[in-house]
Amino acid sequence: MPDELAEHLNALARDECYRVDAVLKEGPYETTERVYFQGSNGAEMGPFVRKRISRESGTGAAYERLCAAQSAGRRFRYLPRVFDCYHAGDSLVVVMEHVGGETLADVVYRCDPSLALACDVFPRLCDAVAELHGGFDVPLIHRDLKPSNVMLSRDSMTIIDFGIARAYREEASEDTRHFGTRAYAPPEQFGFGQTDVRSDVYALGMLLYFCLTERTPDAKARAAGFADPRIPEPFRQVIAKAAAFDPQNRYASAADMKQAFLLAQGGVAGRAPLPHGAAGSACLPPADAAGRAVALEGAPDAGPWPSGRPTGVAEGAARQGLSMPTPLPPSSSAWRVSGGRSTPARRLLSLPADLLSRIPLWLGVVWDLVLASLVVLFVAVGASLVFDPEPGSSLASESLAYRAFGTADVVFFFFLPSFFFLRDRRPLRRLFPRMRQPKLLVEAAIVLGCFVLCVLLAGLLGALNL
Repeated sequence: MPDELAEHLNALARDECYRVDAVLKEGPYETTERVYFQGSNGAEMGPFVRKRISRESGTGAAYERLCAAQSAGRRFRYLPRVFDCYHAGDSLVVVMEHVGGETLADVVYRCDPSLALACDVFPRLCDAVAELHGGFDVPLIHRDLKPSNVMLSRDSMTIIDFGIARAYREEASEDTRHFGTRAYAPPEQFGFGQTDVRSDVYALGMLLYFCLTERTPDAKARAAGFADPRIPEPFRQVIAKAAAFDPQNRYASAADMKQAFLLAQGGVAGRAPLPHGAAGSACLPPADAAGRAVALEGAPDAGPWPSGRPTGVAEGAARQGLSMPTPLPPSSSAWRVSGGRSTPARRLLSLPADLLSRIPLWLGVVWDLVLASLVVLFVAVGASLVFDPEPGSSLASESLAYRAFGTADVVFFFFLPSFFFLRDRRPLRRLFPRMRQPKLLVEAAIVLGCFVLCVLLAGLLGALNL
Protein backbone atom coordinates (compact mmCIF):
# COMPACT_ATOMS: atom_id res chain seq x y z
CA MET A 1 0.00 0.00 0.00
CA PRO A 2 2.76 2.58 0.78
CA ASP A 3 4.32 1.87 -2.63
CA GLU A 4 0.98 2.34 -4.39
CA LEU A 5 0.35 5.59 -2.53
CA ALA A 6 3.82 6.89 -3.36
CA GLU A 7 3.29 6.01 -7.03
CA HIS A 8 -0.07 7.77 -7.02
CA LEU A 9 1.35 10.94 -5.41
CA ASN A 10 4.28 10.92 -7.80
CA ALA A 11 1.88 10.63 -10.77
CA LEU A 12 -0.15 13.58 -9.45
CA ALA A 13 3.03 15.63 -9.10
CA ARG A 14 4.01 14.90 -12.70
CA ASP A 15 0.55 15.74 -14.01
CA GLU A 16 0.54 19.10 -12.24
CA CYS A 17 3.68 20.16 -14.10
CA TYR A 18 1.88 20.19 -17.47
CA ARG A 19 -0.50 22.75 -18.91
CA VAL A 20 -3.01 21.30 -21.36
CA ASP A 21 -3.09 23.43 -24.51
CA ALA A 22 -5.49 21.34 -26.63
CA VAL A 23 -7.15 17.93 -26.75
CA LEU A 24 -6.06 16.41 -30.07
CA LYS A 25 -7.98 13.13 -29.90
CA GLU A 26 -10.35 11.59 -27.42
CA GLY A 27 -11.76 8.07 -27.34
CA PRO A 28 -13.07 5.54 -24.84
CA TYR A 29 -9.60 4.13 -24.12
CA GLU A 30 -7.17 6.88 -25.12
CA THR A 31 -6.92 10.66 -24.83
CA THR A 32 -4.22 12.61 -26.67
CA GLU A 33 -3.36 16.14 -25.54
CA ARG A 34 -0.92 18.86 -26.55
CA VAL A 35 0.74 20.05 -23.34
CA TYR A 36 3.49 22.38 -22.12
CA PHE A 37 5.82 21.62 -19.23
CA GLN A 38 5.76 24.34 -16.57
CA GLY A 39 8.66 24.85 -14.20
CA SER A 40 8.37 26.13 -10.64
CA ASN A 41 9.57 29.57 -11.80
CA GLY A 42 6.82 29.82 -14.45
CA ALA A 43 9.06 28.95 -17.42
CA GLU A 44 7.55 26.66 -20.07
CA MET A 45 8.96 24.09 -22.47
CA GLY A 46 7.12 22.42 -25.28
CA PRO A 47 4.87 21.61 -26.90
CA PHE A 48 4.73 17.92 -26.04
CA VAL A 49 2.15 15.23 -26.71
CA ARG A 50 0.66 13.50 -23.68
CA LYS A 51 -1.35 10.32 -24.06
CA ARG A 52 -3.54 8.75 -21.39
CA ILE A 53 -4.15 5.12 -22.26
CA SER A 54 -6.55 2.99 -20.26
CA ARG A 55 -4.98 -0.16 -18.85
CA GLU A 56 -8.25 -1.91 -19.58
CA SER A 57 -7.54 -1.58 -23.34
CA GLY A 58 -4.41 -3.73 -23.04
CA THR A 59 -2.52 -1.32 -25.33
CA GLY A 60 0.34 1.14 -24.95
CA ALA A 61 3.10 -1.28 -23.90
CA ALA A 62 5.15 -0.27 -26.95
CA TYR A 63 5.57 3.24 -25.55
CA GLU A 64 7.09 1.79 -22.38
CA ARG A 65 9.54 -0.29 -24.42
CA LEU A 66 10.45 2.72 -26.54
CA CYS A 67 10.93 4.91 -23.47
CA ALA A 68 13.10 2.27 -21.78
CA ALA A 69 15.25 1.85 -24.91
CA GLN A 70 15.79 5.59 -25.30
CA SER A 71 16.52 6.01 -21.59
CA ALA A 72 19.19 3.32 -21.96
CA GLY A 73 20.88 5.38 -24.68
CA ARG A 74 19.30 4.06 -27.88
CA ARG A 75 18.80 6.60 -30.66
CA PHE A 76 16.12 6.23 -33.33
CA ARG A 77 15.99 8.24 -36.52
CA TYR A 78 12.36 7.60 -37.46
CA LEU A 79 10.63 7.05 -34.11
CA PRO A 80 9.38 9.78 -31.77
CA ARG A 81 11.26 10.61 -28.59
CA VAL A 82 9.39 9.40 -25.51
CA PHE A 83 10.42 11.45 -22.50
CA ASP A 84 8.31 9.93 -19.74
CA CYS A 85 6.05 6.95 -19.02
CA TYR A 86 4.24 6.44 -15.75
CA HIS A 87 1.07 4.93 -14.33
CA ALA A 88 -1.63 7.16 -12.89
CA GLY A 89 -4.59 5.26 -11.49
CA ASP A 90 -5.99 3.04 -14.23
CA SER A 91 -4.10 4.81 -17.02
CA LEU A 92 -0.68 4.66 -18.62
CA VAL A 93 0.55 8.24 -19.19
CA VAL A 94 3.05 8.83 -21.99
CA VAL A 95 4.81 12.16 -22.65
CA MET A 96 6.59 12.43 -25.99
CA GLU A 97 7.80 14.96 -28.50
CA HIS A 98 5.33 16.92 -30.60
CA VAL A 99 6.23 15.91 -34.16
CA GLY A 100 5.97 18.68 -36.72
CA GLY A 101 5.26 18.47 -40.43
CA GLU A 102 2.31 16.99 -42.30
CA THR A 103 0.83 13.52 -42.44
CA LEU A 104 1.48 11.41 -45.53
CA ALA A 105 -2.24 11.71 -46.28
CA ASP A 106 -2.03 15.51 -46.36
CA VAL A 107 1.17 15.51 -48.43
CA VAL A 108 -0.28 13.23 -51.10
CA TYR A 109 -3.50 15.26 -51.14
CA ARG A 110 -1.63 18.55 -51.52
CA CYS A 111 1.10 17.42 -53.92
CA ASP A 112 -0.95 14.88 -55.93
CA PRO A 113 -0.01 11.18 -56.10
CA SER A 114 2.96 10.51 -58.35
CA LEU A 115 5.88 8.23 -59.02
CA ALA A 116 8.29 11.03 -58.07
CA LEU A 117 6.74 11.43 -54.63
CA ALA A 118 6.71 7.67 -54.03
CA CYS A 119 10.37 7.39 -55.06
CA ASP A 120 11.29 10.08 -52.56
CA VAL A 121 9.15 8.96 -49.62
CA PHE A 122 8.76 5.19 -49.81
CA PRO A 123 12.41 4.08 -49.35
CA ARG A 124 12.60 6.15 -46.18
CA LEU A 125 9.33 4.66 -45.03
CA CYS A 126 10.81 1.18 -45.44
CA ASP A 127 13.86 2.31 -43.44
CA ALA A 128 11.56 3.61 -40.71
CA VAL A 129 9.69 0.31 -40.42
CA ALA A 130 12.98 -1.62 -40.52
CA GLU A 131 14.24 0.51 -37.62
CA LEU A 132 11.10 -0.30 -35.65
CA HIS A 133 11.53 -4.01 -36.26
CA GLY A 134 15.29 -4.17 -35.74
CA GLY A 135 15.71 -1.65 -32.93
CA PHE A 136 14.61 -4.01 -30.16
CA ASP A 137 15.59 -7.46 -28.92
CA VAL A 138 12.12 -8.67 -29.90
CA PRO A 139 10.68 -7.01 -33.05
CA LEU A 140 8.08 -4.35 -32.38
CA ILE A 141 5.15 -4.64 -34.81
CA HIS A 142 3.31 -1.36 -35.41
CA ARG A 143 0.03 -2.93 -36.68
CA ASP A 144 -1.52 0.42 -37.63
CA LEU A 145 0.65 1.83 -40.42
CA LYS A 146 -1.53 4.17 -42.49
CA PRO A 147 -1.16 7.58 -44.15
CA SER A 148 -2.27 9.51 -41.07
CA ASN A 149 0.38 7.81 -38.89
CA VAL A 150 3.37 8.90 -40.98
CA MET A 151 4.61 12.45 -40.37
CA LEU A 152 6.75 14.11 -43.02
CA SER A 153 8.81 17.26 -43.35
CA ARG A 154 11.51 18.15 -45.84
CA ASP A 155 14.28 16.61 -43.76
CA SER A 156 12.53 14.08 -41.54
CA MET A 157 10.05 11.25 -41.33
CA THR A 158 8.49 9.96 -38.13
CA ILE A 159 6.14 7.04 -37.50
CA ILE A 160 3.61 7.88 -34.80
CA ASP A 161 0.78 6.27 -32.84
CA PHE A 162 2.10 3.07 -31.26
CA GLY A 163 -1.04 2.45 -29.25
CA ILE A 164 -1.72 -1.02 -30.67
CA ALA A 165 1.90 -1.96 -31.46
CA ARG A 166 2.97 -5.25 -29.93
CA ALA A 167 6.00 -7.48 -29.55
CA TYR A 168 6.23 -10.66 -31.62
CA ARG A 169 6.01 -13.86 -29.56
CA GLU A 170 7.11 -17.14 -31.12
CA GLU A 171 4.83 -19.25 -28.93
CA ALA A 172 1.64 -17.35 -29.86
CA SER A 173 -0.63 -18.64 -32.60
CA GLU A 174 -2.56 -15.39 -33.03
CA ASP A 175 -2.94 -11.91 -31.54
CA THR A 176 -5.01 -11.72 -28.37
CA ARG A 177 -6.68 -8.51 -29.57
CA HIS A 178 -7.64 -7.59 -33.10
CA PHE A 179 -7.13 -3.94 -33.94
CA GLY A 180 -6.09 -1.81 -36.88
CA THR A 181 -7.43 0.09 -39.85
CA ARG A 182 -8.95 -2.56 -42.08
CA ALA A 183 -7.80 -1.10 -45.42
CA TYR A 184 -4.14 -1.22 -44.33
CA ALA A 185 -4.14 -4.16 -41.89
CA PRO A 186 -3.34 -7.72 -43.04
CA PRO A 187 -5.76 -10.65 -42.65
CA GLU A 188 -3.82 -12.20 -39.76
CA GLN A 189 -4.48 -9.06 -37.73
CA PHE A 190 -8.16 -9.99 -37.65
CA GLY A 191 -7.86 -13.53 -36.38
CA PHE A 192 -6.07 -15.47 -39.15
CA GLY A 193 -2.80 -15.80 -37.24
CA GLN A 194 -0.19 -13.89 -35.24
CA THR A 195 1.16 -10.63 -36.61
CA ASP A 196 4.89 -10.40 -37.29
CA VAL A 197 7.20 -8.14 -39.32
CA ARG A 198 5.46 -9.27 -42.54
CA SER A 199 2.23 -7.78 -41.22
CA ASP A 200 3.81 -4.33 -41.42
CA VAL A 201 5.18 -5.27 -44.86
CA TYR A 202 1.56 -5.75 -45.94
CA ALA A 203 0.76 -2.23 -44.71
CA LEU A 204 3.80 -0.90 -46.60
CA GLY A 205 2.37 -2.33 -49.80
CA MET A 206 -0.92 -0.55 -49.15
CA LEU A 207 0.93 2.71 -48.42
CA LEU A 208 2.81 2.44 -51.72
CA TYR A 209 -0.50 1.97 -53.51
CA PHE A 210 -1.81 5.10 -51.77
CA CYS A 211 1.26 7.17 -52.69
CA LEU A 212 0.78 6.29 -56.37
CA THR A 213 -3.01 6.66 -56.59
CA GLU A 214 -4.27 8.60 -53.53
CA ARG A 215 -6.89 5.87 -53.22
CA THR A 216 -7.60 3.81 -50.13
CA PRO A 217 -6.94 0.17 -51.11
CA ASP A 218 -10.11 -1.91 -51.10
CA ALA A 219 -11.42 -5.29 -52.24
CA LYS A 220 -11.90 -4.02 -55.79
CA ALA A 221 -8.26 -2.93 -56.00
CA ARG A 222 -7.13 -6.32 -54.68
CA ALA A 223 -9.36 -8.18 -57.16
CA ALA A 224 -7.75 -6.17 -59.96
CA GLY A 225 -4.29 -7.14 -58.74
CA PHE A 226 -3.70 -3.47 -57.81
CA ALA A 227 -3.60 -2.57 -61.50
CA ASP A 228 -4.01 1.14 -62.16
CA PRO A 229 -2.97 3.37 -65.06
CA ARG A 230 -0.84 5.42 -62.64
CA ILE A 231 1.10 2.38 -61.35
CA PRO A 232 3.91 1.05 -63.58
CA GLU A 233 3.92 -2.72 -63.83
CA PRO A 234 7.15 -3.26 -61.80
CA PHE A 235 5.65 -1.32 -58.90
CA ARG A 236 2.34 -3.17 -59.20
CA GLN A 237 4.23 -6.44 -58.76
CA VAL A 238 5.94 -5.09 -55.64
CA ILE A 239 2.58 -4.09 -54.16
CA ALA A 240 0.98 -7.44 -55.04
CA LYS A 241 3.77 -9.43 -53.40
CA ALA A 242 3.76 -7.28 -50.26
CA ALA A 243 -0.03 -7.66 -49.95
CA ALA A 244 -0.16 -11.43 -50.47
CA PHE A 245 -2.83 -13.10 -48.31
CA ASP A 246 -0.38 -15.69 -47.01
CA PRO A 247 2.44 -14.00 -45.04
CA GLN A 248 4.86 -16.63 -46.34
CA ASN A 249 4.45 -15.19 -49.84
CA ARG A 250 5.30 -11.62 -48.81
CA TYR A 251 8.68 -9.98 -48.51
CA ALA A 252 10.42 -11.28 -45.41
CA SER A 253 11.26 -7.79 -44.11
CA ALA A 254 10.91 -4.09 -44.80
CA ALA A 255 14.52 -4.05 -45.99
CA ASP A 256 13.73 -6.72 -48.60
CA MET A 257 10.76 -4.71 -49.79
CA LYS A 258 12.88 -1.57 -50.09
CA GLN A 259 15.37 -3.46 -52.22
CA ALA A 260 12.58 -4.74 -54.48
CA PHE A 261 11.18 -1.21 -54.76
CA LEU A 262 14.58 0.21 -55.77
CA LEU A 263 15.01 -2.52 -58.39
CA ALA A 264 11.55 -1.74 -59.76
CA GLN A 265 12.39 1.97 -59.76
CA GLY A 266 15.55 1.30 -61.73
CA GLY A 267 13.58 -0.79 -64.21
CA VAL A 268 11.03 1.95 -64.95
CA ALA A 269 12.21 3.76 -68.07
CA GLY A 270 15.61 2.17 -67.58
CA ARG A 271 16.78 4.76 -65.07
CA ALA A 272 18.83 4.36 -61.93
CA PRO A 273 17.21 4.82 -58.53
CA LEU A 274 16.81 8.47 -57.58
CA PRO A 275 18.69 9.74 -54.53
CA HIS A 276 16.66 11.09 -51.65
CA GLY A 277 15.32 14.54 -52.40
CA ALA A 278 15.94 14.43 -56.13
CA ALA A 279 12.29 14.42 -57.08
CA GLY A 280 9.72 14.90 -54.42
CA SER A 281 11.19 16.44 -51.26
CA ALA A 282 10.69 20.01 -52.47
CA CYS A 283 6.95 19.43 -52.19
CA LEU A 284 7.28 18.40 -48.55
CA PRO A 285 6.76 20.99 -45.81
CA PRO A 286 9.81 22.61 -44.17
CA ALA A 287 11.03 21.07 -40.93
CA ASP A 288 9.24 22.25 -37.82
CA ALA A 289 12.18 22.63 -35.49
CA ALA A 290 10.02 23.30 -32.47
CA GLY A 291 8.20 20.05 -33.06
CA ARG A 292 11.30 17.90 -33.30
CA ALA A 293 13.27 18.83 -30.21
CA VAL A 294 13.20 20.57 -26.86
CA ALA A 295 15.38 23.63 -26.37
CA LEU A 296 17.35 23.02 -23.19
CA GLU A 297 20.44 25.12 -23.81
CA GLY A 298 19.97 28.51 -22.18
CA ALA A 299 16.48 27.65 -20.93
CA PRO A 300 15.50 28.87 -17.44
CA ASP A 301 15.78 26.38 -14.64
CA ALA A 302 12.52 24.45 -14.55
CA GLY A 303 12.86 23.83 -10.85
CA PRO A 304 12.51 20.60 -8.89
CA TRP A 305 9.51 18.31 -8.74
CA PRO A 306 7.21 18.73 -5.76
CA SER A 307 8.35 15.27 -4.73
CA GLY A 308 11.98 16.37 -4.80
CA ARG A 309 13.04 14.50 -7.95
CA PRO A 310 13.79 15.89 -11.43
CA THR A 311 11.08 15.86 -14.08
CA GLY A 312 10.66 12.97 -16.45
CA VAL A 313 10.87 15.34 -19.43
CA ALA A 314 14.02 17.07 -18.27
CA GLU A 315 15.49 13.73 -17.23
CA GLY A 316 14.79 12.08 -20.57
CA ALA A 317 15.79 15.14 -22.58
CA ALA A 318 19.08 15.47 -20.76
CA ARG A 319 19.85 11.80 -21.41
CA GLN A 320 19.03 12.29 -25.10
CA GLY A 321 21.23 15.40 -25.28
CA LEU A 322 18.54 17.34 -27.11
CA SER A 323 19.04 20.83 -28.49
CA MET A 324 17.08 23.01 -30.84
CA PRO A 325 18.11 22.28 -34.45
CA THR A 326 18.40 25.05 -37.00
CA PRO A 327 15.39 24.95 -39.35
CA LEU A 328 16.05 24.51 -43.02
CA PRO A 329 15.38 27.57 -45.18
CA PRO A 330 12.43 27.30 -47.54
CA SER A 331 13.29 26.02 -50.97
CA SER A 332 13.90 28.80 -53.49
CA SER A 333 11.94 26.91 -56.11
CA ALA A 334 9.29 24.25 -55.55
CA TRP A 335 8.50 21.40 -57.90
CA ARG A 336 5.06 19.98 -58.28
CA VAL A 337 5.94 16.32 -57.86
CA SER A 338 3.74 15.19 -60.72
CA GLY A 339 6.42 16.54 -63.02
CA GLY A 340 6.28 20.29 -63.62
CA ARG A 341 7.20 23.51 -61.89
CA SER A 342 4.70 24.93 -59.49
CA THR A 343 3.31 28.34 -60.25
CA PRO A 344 3.00 31.11 -57.64
CA ALA A 345 -0.74 30.44 -57.68
CA ARG A 346 -0.14 26.76 -56.86
CA ARG A 347 2.15 27.64 -53.99
CA LEU A 348 -0.34 30.21 -52.72
CA LEU A 349 -3.16 27.67 -52.88
CA SER A 350 -1.14 25.22 -50.80
CA LEU A 351 -1.14 27.65 -47.88
CA PRO A 352 -4.69 26.78 -46.71
CA ALA A 353 -3.69 23.11 -46.32
CA ASP A 354 -0.60 24.11 -44.31
CA LEU A 355 -2.65 26.37 -42.04
CA LEU A 356 -5.50 23.87 -41.61
CA SER A 357 -3.06 21.23 -40.35
CA ARG A 358 -2.58 23.41 -37.25
CA ILE A 359 -6.31 24.01 -36.61
CA PRO A 360 -8.26 21.46 -34.51
CA LEU A 361 -10.64 19.32 -36.53
CA TRP A 362 -13.62 20.24 -34.35
CA LEU A 363 -13.07 23.90 -35.24
CA GLY A 364 -13.15 22.93 -38.91
CA VAL A 365 -16.48 21.17 -38.36
CA VAL A 366 -17.88 24.30 -36.72
CA TRP A 367 -16.63 26.41 -39.63
CA ASP A 368 -18.31 24.11 -42.15
CA LEU A 369 -21.56 24.27 -40.19
CA VAL A 370 -21.39 28.08 -40.21
CA LEU A 371 -20.85 28.07 -43.99
CA ALA A 372 -23.74 25.62 -44.44
CA SER A 373 -25.96 27.91 -42.37
CA LEU A 374 -24.97 30.87 -44.55
CA VAL A 375 -25.85 28.86 -47.65
CA VAL A 376 -29.33 28.18 -46.27
CA LEU A 377 -29.69 31.84 -45.31
CA PHE A 378 -28.69 33.13 -48.73
CA VAL A 379 -31.01 30.69 -50.52
CA ALA A 380 -33.88 31.74 -48.22
CA VAL A 381 -33.17 35.44 -48.80
CA GLY A 382 -32.96 34.84 -52.55
CA ALA A 383 -36.30 33.02 -52.56
CA SER A 384 -37.84 35.89 -50.62
CA LEU A 385 -36.55 38.44 -53.15
CA VAL A 386 -37.99 36.40 -56.01
CA PHE A 387 -41.41 35.55 -54.65
CA ASP A 388 -42.06 38.29 -52.10
CA PRO A 389 -40.07 41.45 -52.94
CA GLU A 390 -40.52 44.49 -50.74
CA PRO A 391 -43.32 46.69 -52.13
CA GLY A 392 -42.02 49.83 -53.80
CA SER A 393 -38.52 48.41 -54.33
CA SER A 394 -36.89 48.30 -57.75
CA LEU A 395 -37.22 44.50 -57.81
CA ALA A 396 -40.95 44.64 -57.19
CA SER A 397 -41.43 46.36 -60.55
CA GLU A 398 -39.54 43.63 -62.42
CA SER A 399 -41.03 40.44 -63.77
CA LEU A 400 -40.90 37.16 -61.84
CA ALA A 401 -38.61 35.63 -64.48
CA TYR A 402 -36.18 38.56 -64.23
CA ARG A 403 -36.02 38.33 -60.43
CA ALA A 404 -35.60 34.55 -60.50
CA PHE A 405 -32.86 34.64 -63.13
CA GLY A 406 -30.91 37.46 -61.45
CA THR A 407 -31.13 36.02 -57.95
CA ALA A 408 -30.19 32.52 -59.07
CA ASP A 409 -27.20 33.95 -60.95
CA VAL A 410 -25.79 35.68 -57.87
CA VAL A 411 -26.59 32.88 -55.39
CA PHE A 412 -25.50 29.87 -57.47
CA PHE A 413 -22.56 31.36 -59.38
CA PHE A 414 -21.07 33.68 -56.74
CA PHE A 415 -22.02 32.89 -53.13
CA LEU A 416 -22.22 29.08 -53.32
CA PRO A 417 -18.86 28.64 -55.13
CA SER A 418 -17.26 31.03 -52.62
CA PHE A 419 -18.56 29.06 -49.65
CA PHE A 420 -17.58 25.79 -51.34
CA PHE A 421 -13.99 26.97 -51.76
CA LEU A 422 -13.73 28.35 -48.21
CA ARG A 423 -14.91 25.12 -46.54
CA ASP A 424 -12.66 22.96 -44.37
CA ARG A 425 -12.09 19.82 -46.45
CA ARG A 426 -11.02 17.53 -43.59
CA PRO A 427 -14.47 16.57 -42.16
CA LEU A 428 -15.71 15.41 -45.56
CA ARG A 429 -12.52 13.46 -46.14
CA ARG A 430 -12.96 11.74 -42.76
CA LEU A 431 -16.57 10.80 -43.55
CA PHE A 432 -15.87 9.62 -47.11
CA PRO A 433 -12.19 8.58 -47.25
CA ARG A 434 -12.63 6.71 -50.55
CA MET A 435 -14.30 9.58 -52.36
CA ARG A 436 -11.86 11.37 -54.63
CA GLN A 437 -12.05 15.12 -54.09
CA PRO A 438 -10.87 17.85 -56.47
CA LYS A 439 -7.54 19.55 -55.86
CA LEU A 440 -7.29 23.13 -54.66
CA LEU A 441 -6.06 24.30 -58.06
CA VAL A 442 -9.01 22.64 -59.79
CA GLU A 443 -11.44 24.09 -57.25
CA ALA A 444 -9.95 27.56 -57.71
CA ALA A 445 -10.36 27.29 -61.48
CA ILE A 446 -14.00 26.18 -61.06
CA VAL A 447 -14.75 29.06 -58.67
CA LEU A 448 -13.09 31.58 -60.99
CA GLY A 449 -15.09 30.22 -63.89
CA CYS A 450 -18.30 30.59 -61.88
CA PHE A 451 -17.42 34.21 -61.11
CA VAL A 452 -16.84 34.94 -64.80
CA LEU A 453 -20.10 33.20 -65.71
CA CYS A 454 -21.93 35.23 -63.03
CA VAL A 455 -20.71 38.51 -64.56
CA LEU A 456 -21.57 37.38 -68.11
CA LEU A 457 -25.07 36.26 -67.14
CA ALA A 458 -25.66 39.51 -65.24
CA GLY A 459 -24.63 41.45 -68.32
CA LEU A 460 -26.89 39.35 -70.53
CA LEU A 461 -29.80 39.87 -68.14
CA GLY A 462 -29.27 43.62 -68.17
CA ALA A 463 -29.10 43.71 -71.97
CA LEU A 464 -32.32 41.69 -72.30
CA ASN A 465 -34.08 43.90 -69.75
CA LEU A 466 -33.17 46.99 -71.76
